[in-house]
Formats: sequence, structure tokens, C-alpha cells
Amino acid sequence: MFTINKLKEIVMKKSREEKLTHFYSLCKEGMAVLDVGVSSESGAGTPARNYFLKNFKYDSKYYTGLGVQDLSEMNNLFSGKTFVQYQGGKFPFEDNQFDWVFSNAVIEHVGNDEAQLLFINEMLRVAKNVFFTTPNKYFPIEAHTNIFFLHWNNSIFYHWCKKHKTWVTRDNLYLLSSGRLRRLMNLSNAASYELKKNRLFTLVMTYTVTCTKSETHC
Repeated sequence: MFTINKLKEIVMKKSREEKLTHFYSLCKEGMAVLDVGVSSESGAGTPARNYFLKNFKYDSKYYTGLGVQDLSEMNNLFSGKTFVQYQGGKFPFEDNQFDWVFSNAVIEHVGNDEAQLLFINEMLRVAKNVFFTTPNKYFPIEAHTNIFFLHWNNSIFYHWCKKHKTWVTRDNLYLLSSGRLRRLMNLSNAASYELKKNRLFTLVMTYTVTCTKSETHC
């Protein structure tokens, strides 16, 4: 039986594939990549989980994964790749350690405006180039809760979540509109950035930001 969840799975798979095609048009063989927002796995997970990791097209030595969960089992599952756990905030890497940072739908989970700005600046600090994505706050369906429209108003949305999706709070899901995303980017250490609107039919479903840091912050 064809269900809403099946349709969502098809749409999200297509979206992830398009993002990877975009990323690989920019990142070439031999470039070191940091994947920010890796989730822990201890066995066979769903194809959607850690999609970038599982579809990394270059030699494993160029891949490093960063996440807040316990990643100790990941080396056994993904031989040759490097995984680092951290507590959030400042990344445990040197300045310009990577050629690229890739981060798919993570920034909306790191906290308030200050935490999201720090997240952007840390990506810019450790890499020469940054590629990250985030859902559009004003897409009609909120992907984490499958609720329609309520997420357009923060007060209503978080009040509803308190009753129906208790694991969702403003501390772990703070969605971005194009306006707030641009304000964060303008406050960041980015020398330049491009914001791409990824559409489902005519509606903007997600945003992709590509950016480089200012030379004064290299």
C-alpha cells in the first residue's frame, strides 16, 4: 500500500541525491572532507542514515566524520574512514585542516541563534570551503514531526510539541527561514556565500549554502 511515509521517503531520497550531485560538482578527488553531523550505528542501518557517509565516492582516507554521539563502532563498519566524537561547540580540529565541510540538515539542531552562528563559523574555521543544508521553515510540512503549518509560528509549534512530540524543543530543533539564514551568514566569517533554494514543484523545501571564509579569519 502506498502511504504518506513512502512518498516522503521517495521525496527525501531524491533530495539527498541532488545535494550530493551538487556537492561533488564542487569537491574533487584528493580533497579532505569533514562530514559534520554523523549519527552512531552499530549494525546495518537504513540507507537514509548517514547518507553522505555511505555514498562517499572518494578514497576513505579523505573522509572524517564528526558527531556528538558515540562513534566507537563506526571504524569497524566503515573501514579506513576516521570518526571523531565531540560535545558540541568548538570543533576538535585545527584551522584549515580540511578542504571541505559537508553538513546535511544539522544546523537546525544545534541550538539558538548564537549556537547556530558558532556552528557556521566553526565549519569555516576548519575548512577552506563549506557546504551545508537545512530545511525551509516555511515549507508546509515539518519533516521531523510531519505536522502541517504549525511550525510557521514558534509559540504554537513548541506548545504543540510539548504535548505531542515531547522530544522536540527549541534547543534541538530551531528551523531557519531564508531571511534568518541570510542574517546568520552576514554575521558569520564568510567572505562570500551562495544560498540555493531546493524546490519540490514550486515550493522551497530546503536550502543549500556554499561559502568560503574571509582571509582575515584564515
